[in-house]
Amino acid sequence: MQTLTAMKMAMKNKLLEQRAYTDAHTGLPNKGACEALLRDQDTIVEPTACIMFDLNNLKTANDTMGHSAGDRLIMDFARLLRSVIPDKHFVGRYGGDEFMAVIYHTGKTEIEELLQSLCREKDRLNSNEDQIQIDYACGWAHSTDEGTCTLQMLLDKADSYMYENKQLCKKRNLCSRQGTQK
Repeated sequence: MQTLTAMKMAMKNKLLEQRAYTDAHTGLPNKGACEALLRDQDTIVEPTACIMFDLNNLKTANDTMGHSAGDRLIMDFARLLRSVIPDKHFVGRYGGDEFMAVIYHTGKTEIEELLQSLCREKDRLNSNEDQIQIDYACGWAHSTDEGTCTLQMLLDKADSYMYENKQLCKKRNLCSRQGTQK
């Protein structure tokens, strides 16, 4: 009886841990999971890239079509990211309308190709008239450009580039689909 009770408790604890690190709307790792990954202070040894994404039209969707439409946009974008970025890489919802990806053992060319694939798939989804239009700004940074760095340092750089891309999108009233990387 005690063994059965202990097994039930262990299963409940595992379920609670999964819920604690999973975003309820998207099924992706949540901000807590992102932050746990970023707390690793080890220096990046293998070529790694961090990409930061920010949805451009979430507020408009919420304000004009309601919060359920905004939630649908967030879920659609999460599915888009997961459909293009292989499961072996990390994709998480960093907060509200921000998402992050960590692409391991990769070069700059592969990141550019991945972002082009993401753009093509986004355009394909947006061609459906019933679809809420997905638009995003992104920025990315690669460990080989940064010298000695941690994942947090790499993400901070990607976030800075994403912000530059977002400002550029606002100025030009369009989105640079390839993102920004320096």
